[in-house]
Parts: sequence; C-alpha cells; structure tokens
Amino acid sequence: MKHSVQDRNEGVARKAGSLLLLLGCCGLAGGCADWLNISSRTTPVSLPLARSAGQSDTAPPTYVPTLPGKFATRRGSYVFYHDDPWPSADTLLQDLEALPEELSQALQLPLDQSCLIQVFLFDSQERYERYIKARYPHLPARRAYFLQESRPGGRDELKVLTWRGDHLYTDLRHELTHAWLHSVLKDVPLWLDEGLASCFEWPAHQRGIHPQHLEYLRRYGVLTDLARLERLERVEEMEKPEYREAWAWTHFLLYGPPPARQVLQEYVHQLRSTSRPGPLLSRLRHHFSDPVSALQNHLESLEWPVRKGSLPMASPAFPHSHGNSYGN
Repeated sequence: MKHSVQDRNEGVARKAGSLLLLLGCCGLAGGCADWLNISSRTTPVSLPLARSAGQSDTAPPTYVPTLPGKFATRRGSYVFYHDDPWPSADTLLQDLEALPEELSQALQLPLDQSCLIQVFLFDSQERYERYIKARYPHLPARRAYFLQESRPGGRDELKVLTWRGDHLYTDLRHELTHAWLHSVLKDVPLWLDEGLASCFEWPAHQRGIHPQHLEYLRRYGVLTDLARLERLERVEEMEKPEYREAWAWTHFLLYGPPPARQVLQEYVHQLRSTSRPGPLLSRLRHHFSDPVSALQNHLESLEWPVRKGSLPMASPAFPHSHGNSYGN
C-alpha cells in the first residue's frame, strides 16, 4: 500500500523538490503518499552520533538509527541494502526482477529499466520503526514505504524501506509497483495507484486476484462508486472499503473485457504526459452502459484459486510473505 499514499495534504504543495512518499501500510490497504521536503541521499548514510542540548562532552552519546548498508546486492534495476548476507540465488530476487515486465505487458507501458531503485531492508521491525520514527516522526506506523525524491538536474531517487518480516514478498512487490509506475508517469490517481499495487503484489500466476478482497465482495456484494473514488486525494479519505473497491475496479480494467483493458491502457499512457487526465469513469461509459453491473459480472466470473502454487521461496534469513494486510 502506501503511506506510500500521496498525501496531497495540508498546504504541502506538490512541487519538484518535494518527496513523494508511498508506502505499504500495516493494517489498512496499500499506500498513501506524503510530500516532504527533505535532503537527498543516494546511498545508505550512517547518521552521526547525536547529543541532546546541554549534554556534556563526557556524557554517553545517543545513537541515531541508521539505514542498513553492510551489504549491497544489485539485481537488475534494484540495489538492495542489507546488514546480513543474502544468497544471490534467492528466488525472491528472481521474482522481483520479473515485475517490470509484468507491469509493462499488462499496461502496454514502456518502462525504463536503466533506472535505479534502492531498497533498504532492515533486519528487524524494531530497527525499522526506530528509523522511521527518528527520520519521519510525523508518519504513522506502516510496514513499508516508497519514497520518490526529486533531485535538481537529475532523475528522481526511488527508494523503498521495509523490514524482513512475514509480509516481505507482498510488501516488496506492492512498493516496487509504486516505484515503477512513478518512474515513468507524471502522477497516478490515488485509487488507481493503490489498485495496481494491490493487483501486482501477488504472484503473476494469481492474475491479480486478492483473495481477501474477492471473498469479502462476493459475500457482502459490491457497493462501489468509481466517481467518488476518483475524487479522493488524501489517504485519510480511504478506508478498507475504498481499498477493496480500488482493487476491484483495477482488476476489472486489467483482466476484464477488452474494452475495459483498452480504457486503462489509454488512460495510463495519457498519464505519461499529464498529471490530470480527467475522470476514467466517463471513458468506461462509452463502452459499458452500466459499468457497475459489468464490474459485478467480472467479479462473479473469477475463479479462485487460479491454480495451486505457492509464493516464491526466500532464504531463511529473508522470510517471504504468506499474506498481506493491504486493505484488509
């Protein structure tokens, strides 16, 4: 998810030089984005020892939490910074390398795989949370964050911060989906950003099916309003029902009838040149007299499980996720 969500909020202008923060949340569905003004860093930096005001030179120093960086593993467009060895044959790495091609094919969107995405993997939840609290004290607790930081005269820095927990697999795929989208698009509407990340956080053979969302929508029905979703700009406006609806509409656009896929692909291509492409619902109505009924029919047609399979195995030091809490 995002506190990876773009927090277009309280007087924080969306300007070059701001930091777009997208995250994988814990508890609520994917991401929110916060725009922050912070200095740029391209490599893991150990912050200096800090002393409180009035502290004597003989007093023990206070250690500021640092980013992981004893080891750096380069795979494709990713550089993973971590403090424990990581087997290069880990299938999790192979799976993440395939993610941009999955996105590119599904959206018919060219991706620049020469871009660099930095991934900082903390060795524990405690250390990760200490760093986030010290570095970004105003942010809520979330399992992972995607950050996009503008740099004068150069490419934006794309960073993912998370920790090696039970949700590592889905968290990384979710946040890296945000990273790839924001590497080539001017902007991504909040609902679509989260919807796409919720679809692609799962293995490719699962075809974007989010088991918890699908089960809930089938059991309690679809009460959805895409026009309302398209007006949402702040993460505080999105709760669990909105994340479920965002996933459902996005899955319909990705895997539904050909006209729906065409609408999505054209919309995404427009986002390459403008951050304000207008509403998507009006485009759907050119092809579907009742888009909500078309969505309901699509959800009823889905088969789950798609086929038996498991998530890619990670090494014991880097456990993978058996589930995810985005939007649950």
